[in-house]
Amino acid sequence: MIRAGAIDIGTNTTLALLAEGDGDSLRTLKDSLTQNRLGESLREDGTLPADIIALNVDLLHELVLEFRRLGAQEVVACATAVMRTAKNREEFQRAVRDVVGIDLRILSGSQEATLTYSGATSALELLPNEFVNVIDLGGGSTEVICGQGSRTLQSFSLEAGAVRLTMRFLSVTDVPTPEQITRLRADVRAVQGNLFAPDALRPGVPWILVGGTPVTLAILKLGLKRYAPDKVAGTPLTVTDLDTMIGRFAGRHPEELQALPGMPPGRGKFILAGSLLLREMFEALQIQSADVSERGLRHGLWLAHFGRQEV
Repeated sequence: MIRAGAIDIGTNTTLALLAEGDGDSLRTLKDSLTQNRLGESLREDGTLPADIIALNVDLLHELVLEFRRLGAQEVVACATAVMRTAKNREEFQRAVRDVVGIDLRILSGSQEATLTYSGATSALELLPNEFVNVIDLGGGSTEVICGQGSRTLQSFSLEAGAVRLTMRFLSVTDVPTPEQITRLRADVRAVQGNLFAPDALRPGVPWILVGGTPVTLAILKLGLKRYAPDKVAGTPLTVTDLDTMIGRFAGRHPEELQALPGMPPGRGKFILAGSLLLREMFEALQIQSADVSERGLRHGLWLAHFGRQEV
């Protein structure tokens, strides 16, 4: 039995998991999410400002120190789309090594997909020949993973996420216009292209949703006052749910959306873009309903380092 931490530095949120386990399973002891502002702070020249780097290095340091106080024997951390994009990512990695004392691993899109699939399905009792598909809708990119049992069969990574689309097409300070929404949806369709030809996917395979947008939509659908992993887990999101939520979000100021009961900190300004992206993916993949998972990349990272799963 080992107690350890796994931290996922995303484009909008840093997710930190403290768990203990042995082999192929883990038990969550602490699971937190903190807005990190990385994606919205990325400058036009592709670099992260020094103050944002310092802020996030300090955040990571605090999380690692807390996990060690709680008995973690080791802590691993990774970063995804925003660090793949940032031209000064090596500066960020050096600061993490110097201040926090750990190595920050920047994942490729395929590595992110594999670990996310492992984490998202880790609470399921899948048979070796059982198929399942996963959508991980992040801030900077979105991964679609098709798997069987514990194995990833194929994956696709889109350079489209809730933060990236918001910064490109909408505004974090103004009410979005119908024209902006139309352009965003058209861009998502263009990015998807023929990547998700439905006939290339097995019919009848269940879908699992991972990421800040699906979790937030589950919180709002359930009427929760705050994130409750045990209640969010397994919540179905349907086409009707998405259309209802989009109608609720469109035409409202980001500050109004942030004030909705249960809206996680910093999520209000990105929830419309994320919901539109998810709705377009439902359309392209002919999904009628999918279940939200509270697990994801951080769980897969934990299992890859401290369990028996090979990734």
